[in-house]
Amino acid sequence: MSDSYEEAREIANVLDGAGLHEYAEGLRSALVEGATGTEIYMILRWRLAEIVNDAEVEADIKARVRVLYDYLDRALAS
Repeated sequence: MSDSYEEAREIANVLDGAGLHEYAEGLRSALVEGATGTEIYMILRWRLAEIVNDAEVEADIKARVRVLYDYLDRALAS
């Protein structure tokens, strides 16, 4: 993944388009809440997990969210 932050922004736009504004705002705010890249990744991973676990979120959105989640999970484990 070339730019995880940009992917988070794009997912937020998709979530907005699906009417899931709270999730979208959560992803956007994660990008400014963390003081370090590691903190931002941890916040994003937590919020992405919430999206994946929400039965109301469409499968295609969840699939995209899972890709970013898995990337962040691997990055944090390194």
